[in-house]
Amino acid sequence: MRATLGLVVWLVTISQGAGKLCDGRREGAQCYGPLDGKIVLRLMDTAPFRYNWLKKAIILLRGRENTLLTKLPERFSFTPNSGTLKIENLKRNDSGNYTLQIFNKQGIGIENRTLQLFIQAPVTSVHLASKCQSQGVQPVSCSSKGGDSLQYRWSLNKKPLQDSDLLSGDVQANNITLKPYISGQLICFVRNDVSESQNEVTLSCVFINCTSNGTVISQWLPEMKKNLCDKPTPGDESPHSTNYLPLMGGILSALFILLMIGLAVVYKLKKKQSSVEDEEELTYADVRIVNQPRRSIKMREEVEVEYGQVKLSQQPRGTVAAKNDASIYAHVRKHR
Repeated sequence: MRATLGLVVWLVTISQGAGKLCDGRREGAQCYGPLDGKIVLRLMDTAPFRYNWLKKAIILLRGRENTLLTKLPERFSFTPNSGTLKIENLKRNDSGNYTLQIFNKQGIGIENRTLQLFIQAPVTSVHLASKCQSQGVQPVSCSSKGGDSLQYRWSLNKKPLQDSDLLSGDVQANNITLKPYISGQLICFVRNDVSESQNEVTLSCVFINCTSNGTVISQWLPEMKKNLCDKPTPGDESPHSTNYLPLMGGILSALFILLMIGLAVVYKLKKKQSSVEDEEELTYADVRIVNQPRRSIKMREEVEVEYGQVKLSQQPRGTVAAKNDASIYAHVRKHR
């Protein structure tokens, strides 16, 4: 009956938000309490016949069954039926080792249990900052204004961040550098043993190349900064295309040079071939038009002269023939 009553009181205490509960009924238990907050320690199931609870050599609580034999400090309250001790307005010096001593009716100690209590400052707020650097690399820092023994955890697009997403750092560090072109919702979780908080940022780095109020902007910036441009230049929002432009320009230049060289070679070959054809035509004309006709005319003249001499030598009259002979011969000679 007493145990049942103690359990009910304990459950009611927890349901009313008495503070963070820590089970100290086992040897070597470790409990954590928030600075300036409160904590509930479960020291026993029910109050034994006689017990002491002390820090180092100082007895903080002494009782016999349901009766307290000492006055507790102002911030402490003990419920014998549930064996719970509540501490409010926790201080740094509340941290330390505590010992519970249990005695039987003969006053003989039958059990000693130790408990370690740690007081930590809770996480108050989380500040998350990201930058856009060359080639779309994004360093991100996560910090908290308060908190002891902080631990960090990251998620990207509602999934745990992987080491493969990082250029440097690790997924449990507060400063990381993301690889290029990673975008989406990045959340930083900051926690310790008494509290947890988080903050998020939307990642989206683009290369902006434009003018803003007469000033040229040519760098990697968050996508929201595109509004700074007076007149966006086509292609500014595509870092992949921008990266390929120098390569494409080089390829086109090389093709143009090769094309010009090819045209020059073809032109020279055609010019040389045309020169050879002109020389062949000129030689052929000399043979047909100049040399051959002269040879034909000479042969024809010689044939006619010989024929005339033979004809004239057959005249019947000697006197006339002699005269004619001389004139003809003279004429022929003169003609030749």
